[in-house]
Amino acid sequence: MKIENIIPVALGKIPADIVLKNCKIVNVFTHEIETGNIALYKKRIAGVGDYIEGKETIDLHGDYVVPGLIDGHLHIESSMLEPVEFARAVLSRGTTTVIADPHEIANVMGITGIEYMLKYTEGVPLNIYMMIPSCAPATNMETSGAEISSIDTIRLVTKYPRVLGLGEVMNYPGVLKTNHDLMTKIEIIRHLYKKIDGHSPGLCGKELNAYVSAFIRSDHECTTQREALEKVSRGMHVLIREGSVARNLDDLIGVVDEKNERFFSFCTDDRHPDDMVTEGHIDNMVRRAIAKGIDPITAIRMATINTASFYGLRSMGAIAPSYKADIVVTHSLKDFFPHIVIKDSQIVAIDGKIKAKIIGNKGEKFISRMDGNFKTPHITESDLRIVSTSSRTRAIRLFNNSLATEEEVFDIPPSMIPDVGHDLLKIAIVSRYDPNKSVSVGAVTGIGLKSGAIATSVGHDSHNMSVVGTNDRDMVVAINHVIELHGGIVVVNNGKVISELPLPIAGLMSNLSMEKVAQRIKDLKESAHSLGCIIDDPFMVLSFVQLAVIPKLRITNLGLVDVESHKFVSVGL
Repeated sequence: MKIENIIPVALGKIPADIVLKNCKIVNVFTHEIETGNIALYKKRIAGVGDYIEGKETIDLHGDYVVPGLIDGHLHIESSMLEPVEFARAVLSRGTTTVIADPHEIANVMGITGIEYMLKYTEGVPLNIYMMIPSCAPATNMETSGAEISSIDTIRLVTKYPRVLGLGEVMNYPGVLKTNHDLMTKIEIIRHLYKKIDGHSPGLCGKELNAYVSAFIRSDHECTTQREALEKVSRGMHVLIREGSVARNLDDLIGVVDEKNERFFSFCTDDRHPDDMVTEGHIDNMVRRAIAKGIDPITAIRMATINTASFYGLRSMGAIAPSYKADIVVTHSLKDFFPHIVIKDSQIVAIDGKIKAKIIGNKGEKFISRMDGNFKTPHITESDLRIVSTSSRTRAIRLFNNSLATEEEVFDIPPSMIPDVGHDLLKIAIVSRYDPNKSVSVGAVTGIGLKSGAIATSVGHDSHNMSVVGTNDRDMVVAINHVIELHGGIVVVNNGKVISELPLPIAGLMSNLSMEKVAQRIKDLKESAHSLGCIIDDPFMVLSFVQLAVIPKLRITNLGLVDVESHKFVSVGL
């Protein structure tokens, strides 16, 4: 589009392509609601006012018009949907822009995985921006499939306009210790005037000052109001997260007020499709915030202009001249639900149903290369033995709907686990990348399984396979079936697979529709619960048990990790 072509439309001298009539327009700049019409030209908004003439006219009959919603931080891979299906899913709920960090696929497939995410989504009617993973691998305490170097970072940032900067800097100890490679990446990005996202759970005081001194200006890991306020006070933009497990909106939203709201946004981070089907996406966060007492326009600002302003998206986040025609129409601000979703001046969804054809770039040409990097052979029961003379066991305590873990000690010898009666189960992490096998075995509590085993190839961030079970036989069947699938989630009982979801794209994503993936996940949960599992979403919780950058106790394919001391510890005490 040329500027000289839109100006006559804005002046009302020539008809708009589309005129949206009888709108209540939410103005995110003035915090007011205007009444009027909106003129659209090509993929842009030409003007707001008394426009009448258009090649097409859509009467909105007094409905509210708000900017397309923006997710400030997420991992498309965590939806387990291939990127184009993900676009269909979130567009139907009013999300028209996302800031995606592809560090999941980067850990598996390296730069090839990142370029798959970028190239395959070219032309998709969803604004998908990327942040280059800063920590692939996330730590040196696990085996990853690839590494993103400083040279890779330079190449990707300079080659692809949709790359906005450096993804969440999870290795905050590396920042505080001025790790050379990490400092190089940060220096590259900040001298290019790009954004650097943060990931610093619980960081405060002088350590927070040091972290922010590295030009890291956002965080999505806040869990308390005190933490959120301190981070805002030190110049950080806080992304309130509501994922499938990490749900922080209820705990944080009360800290938002008229003085600080511009420094808060919304993000989903890791969200499963079944939650998108039943709850929604960013639209769900807007509804929830309003229900918690946040002014509706403030909630909409947090879902639009605040995020756009932080990331420098100068054409998104508002209903105003020259802004992209990314628009959500809703009957009510109080009971916010996307009635009509307009992307680039085209209606793409009505009442939660996609109405436009959404396709990826050259489809299977890219998907067929994402085989998941599985090199490990099948495991045997002997690989799951724990050799220890200790009389007590150090176990990972898992919690429902939480990424946090604790250490719990049992007066039971490691050689005696699993001990189902005490909810002390065996957990194993198997590297997908090692042709000679790399397996570590530990103990876990809080899942509640009474029989069988569950396994998954989704394991943040290196995505080695994890399996939890009540007996070695079912654990072996489960993990070997994941290997045979080249990625997936399975539930096994009495030596048989009773539920599964294949994830053939990098061992992370399905090639099925959102509705089918959601149903498969529902079936998996029901199967796990039928075996005694007491965690609502055991697969999402299990997928984070390897994440050795969030306290307190984790397990990788190299062993049990005390995150706070950044050291390996033994299973037996």
